[in-house]
Amino acid sequence: MLLTDVFSAEAVTIRQTSDPSNREAFLGPQFFPIRRQMGVELKWIRTHRGLGVALKPSALDSTATIRLRGGFKVTTEQMPLFRESMMISEKDIAEIQRAQQSNDPYLNDVLRHIYDDTNELIRGAEISAECMRMSLLAPQNGEVKINIGLADNTVYGYNYDPEGTWKSTNYLELTSTDCWDAPTTATPLNDIQTGVDYLNSIGVVPTYIIMNSTTLNLLTQCEQIQKMFAARQYGINAGYLDKNTVKSIISGATGLTVLEYNKQYKDYSGNAHKYFPDGYVSIVGSDVLGYTWAGVTPEERTLLGDPKVDVSVMDNGIAIAVQTTYGPPVQHSTTASMIALPSFEGMDSIYVIKVTDD
Repeated sequence: MLLTDVFSAEAVTIRQTSDPSNREAFLGPQFFPIRRQMGVELKWIRTHRGLGVALKPSALDSTATIRLRGGFKVTTEQMPLFRESMMISEKDIAEIQRAQQSNDPYLNDVLRHIYDDTNELIRGAEISAECMRMSLLAPQNGEVKINIGLADNTVYGYNYDPEGTWKSTNYLELTSTDCWDAPTTATPLNDIQTGVDYLNSIGVVPTYIIMNSTTLNLLTQCEQIQKMFAARQYGINAGYLDKNTVKSIISGATGLTVLEYNKQYKDYSGNAHKYFPDGYVSIVGSDVLGYTWAGVTPEERTLLGDPKVDVSVMDNGIAIAVQTTYGPPVQHSTTASMIALPSFEGMDSIYVIKVTDD
């Protein structure tokens, strides 16, 4: 039996899709669904949300008045390429062949390890896409940017609000005793209502408020929340509330559903980070904010159909290329590649609050 009989690009993608460890869903695709496109340039149009304008009256037999279009901006960017490979050495191949020939149960352990390595590459591509989406969903310090960093002497940086117009209207930064980590003076329900009122004023129906558990835990100790609970419970005071009660109070007071997002990842250096940062909340409607556009990778464009390379493309645009080179040395490589960048057509439909000084 050949290695490629049990370890192909198609087998890798099928196994990764069905892996139970991947059942914890990413939040980003809910607001930035994945779409495919050809090429590496992404063009999207940002339209400015606002109240509807009444139709002007007109006399019979007269020419219609020309209505000017609302403001919009066309943005064109080159999408970044993400790509890494993992190798199976001659020693690994020898161990696999030995186990195959002897029907050794050790074979399954070896293959499981290899599949885990390859799943790590695929998962890494999905992580990179989620990091970009979260940079837009929770722009730190109100700067709507995606900074991917340095790789192969290439720096990818994208600024979605170069003139600061979004930040001036859709971002609130709390300071001092207004911060949510000041439990006796903070007024989080008022802060949230500020964002709700603004989005309503431009014709957006606020639906969700997104935060992580660290931020939500601040509200369990907040006096304003506790007093709201006491009022609803006919004067019953509480020194501490659980998170579900806090979510219920926020929903009852503002009409928003709390989405608690605690998923984490590791960066290139192996340090753990939260996708959604501490000390931020984002108020959004139920509509799509943009799309995660997936381009055609070099592997898909030039190697798909090449008999020397086994290429499979997943629904999210990640390409898996499996190849054996007969050296010397003999090597079996698996490469995961992705070209992706989110658009942000609905950026005016999100209101972000920085609730701590950190």
